[in-house]
Amino acid sequence: MVKIIDKPMAINPLKKSSLMGAITAFLGMHRVMPLVHGAQGCMAFTKNFLTQHYREVTPMQSTAVFDIATIIGDDSNLHEGIKNVIDKQKPDFIGLVTTGMTEVRGDDIKGSLIRFREKYPEYASTPVVPVSCPDFKGDAETGYAAACAATLSQFITPEVRRDYKTRKMVNILAGMHLTAGDIDWLRRVFEAFGLDVIVFPDLSSSMGGQVNHFYGLPEEGTSVDMIKNMAHADFSIVIGGSMEASADILLERCTVPYKKFDTLTGLEASDEFISWLMDYTGKQAPNWLRIQRQRTVDALLDGHFSFGGKTFSIAGEPDLIYGLGRFFTKELGIRLETAVTTARSGKFENLPAENIIMGDLDDLEEFSKDSDFIVASSNAIPMCHRVHKPLYKAGYPIKDYLGHFHRTFIGYYGAMQLAFDIGNICMTLDIEKSGH
Repeated sequence: MVKIIDKPMAINPLKKSSLMGAITAFLGMHRVMPLVHGAQGCMAFTKNFLTQHYREVTPMQSTAVFDIATIIGDDSNLHEGIKNVIDKQKPDFIGLVTTGMTEVRGDDIKGSLIRFREKYPEYASTPVVPVSCPDFKGDAETGYAAACAATLSQFITPEVRRDYKTRKMVNILAGMHLTAGDIDWLRRVFEAFGLDVIVFPDLSSSMGGQVNHFYGLPEEGTSVDMIKNMAHADFSIVIGGSMEASADILLERCTVPYKKFDTLTGLEASDEFISWLMDYTGKQAPNWLRIQRQRTVDALLDGHFSFGGKTFSIAGEPDLIYGLGRFFTKELGIRLETAVTTARSGKFENLPAENIIMGDLDDLEEFSKDSDFIVASSNAIPMCHRVHKPLYKAGYPIKDYLGHFHRTFIGYYGAMQLAFDIGNICMTLDIEKSGH
């Protein structure tokens, strides 16, 4: 049973706003300008947060709503913001993200966009994708998923399903928990099976460090043409329960079937994924994948003495904690004391935890007293110092570790690296305990 902690405020916040998640999704799309409809500070905080995490340019703009505009409640800031972005940046489309201020005020965003089109017909060629992201509802993962679904709803039009015979084109609907290293591993696997893929959104390309010049709009992510072409794919792969709504849009409008993988972290999840690819393509797994699997099994064997008797606690978004929690408990044999998450979605409720809590890092500190180590973002560092427990960093944000976004957490390679990382933490604990 999920325990919801009823406190008047977050003492040590864990949840990141849905606004941040929606902007993250738009950053994974080519030449898309995220436009925050709210106060200047809403954008500034998010920009600082994401820049620290990715260590890349994070383009975004704000409508800069101020107190008088909030009271009067007119469209001027929104219309002027859209107009300025189109004039100066010339994006392929605008991702319009609301904030707590404009949501509480009750702005009619769709109506305002209709009035904008009537007032400025010359900007009709630039699409605007609105996403409702009140700070008081959902978390970063739900905002990310909402932005993806809204984008597909904008660009995917219903059409008669054609008879596809090649079965070669596959959509990858990538959850927010995936890193550039994860997506690179997926690309290599699909290529090995002779499949062409469209990754949506593609943060590995736009925020992975491969753009070698200053840019005013995100580059190298999923383009509008690629998004439209997703309607013609033969199949979709959903990675993370939060992305299922996006797959449903492609299924309902274009009859593109899909397979959902709640996680690809761990040996068992990887086996399921590769077995599905073998069945889908009729091909055998390449030798390099077989070698990776053998090394993963060996890593689990190498660390199993260290894993025994250990306990951990974890905090993060639902898709993230489900994947890591399932692997650590089911395959490493480490007991899960407490899982703290931010939204009621996905399959995290199935984790074999003593405590499953909708709460904050203060709750994690209170309910993880018997844990040997903690799994959470960099925001948990002060807490871990207080309780003298090692922290394994995962999730958003990672501000004090270079290269986190290029680490791999999925597939055989990711499982092997995780086994080594956690095994080293457990070995260190054993050495410290023995006094040697």
